[in-house]
Amino acid sequence: MGRYFVGRLLASLTVLVLASAAVFFTLHLFSPIDFVDESLAAVPGIGNDPVLRQHFRHQLGLDRPLVAQYGSWLAGATRGNLGVSWASGRPVAAQVAETLPLTLEITVLATAIAAAVSVPLGVLSAVRRNTLFDYAGRFLTVMGFSIPNFVIGVVLLLGLAMLWGWTPPAGYEPPWVDLRKHVLQVFLPVVSLGLSAAAINVRILRTTMLDVLHNDYIRTARAKGLGAEAVIYRHALRNALLPAITVFGTQVSFTLGGVVAIEQIYSLPGIGRLTLSAIQRGNFPQVEASVLYFLVAFLVVNLLIDLSYGWLDPRVRFG
Repeated sequence: MGRYFVGRLLASLTVLVLASAAVFFTLHLFSPIDFVDESLAAVPGIGNDPVLRQHFRHQLGLDRPLVAQYGSWLAGATRGNLGVSWASGRPVAAQVAETLPLTLEITVLATAIAAAVSVPLGVLSAVRRNTLFDYAGRFLTVMGFSIPNFVIGVVLLLGLAMLWGWTPPAGYEPPWVDLRKHVLQVFLPVVSLGLSAAAINVRILRTTMLDVLHNDYIRTARAKGLGAEAVIYRHALRNALLPAITVFGTQVSFTLGGVVAIEQIYSLPGIGRLTLSAIQRGNFPQVEASVLYFLVAFLVVNLLIDLSYGWLDPRVRFG
């Protein structure tokens, strides 16, 4: 198991370096927004001064070769120094640290809702195949994964506002300042992301459960007199979870990515909103730092998925 873990960890680190390089060079080569031009254009009378523009670019290190810029950034990143925000002058790592907890809170709660909804519904839909419950569940899941999570967020927000005249409280309060207001502010974002992620998970778990329930060892377990709950939850569900975990882990990554739009809709000061603001201003150090944290989160989720394979099925770690 130790060798399996080390191998997956090295593969994740390799992907992290390659992905960070792709993001860095894509931003610098293809971004339509130039931070220097945007900043100088806001100052009347000097926006077209080529000497000042060149001086500004030199201060930001943008006149160096791109390979050298990336090498400096990567060397700093390995020491925990991700640079300074061009917009605020503060370390980008500090700004990420301030906004990341809210984003992680929303993602973790949405993932918990998705798991709590999808596992029982997926199992029951498979056990009660071709019943009214199954048909209703399949219809709702198709609706769920056909509609983007940010659209679900808008529909929930407008629906509650029009039907009951309720909207989340304005502003943002951390839970240690006002727990009730904080819960009301994150409730709809969490539900929007959770329901969207649960829809595809229900469909996948139903399909895998149907395959498992027709295997010989399930029939043998029933023939030996095991109860329905023992057959379903102790034998069938564990094997059905293997392919479902892959999709579930992917949904966690998509949920984390969907936070960008959700935070903008609900005006929540998370890392998603910070990243979107940095993209709009061409603030590359902030974008690179935020994307790096997203990449780390994706890779950690995928690493946990791989390790869960080894725990659920010994053939994976010994194969």
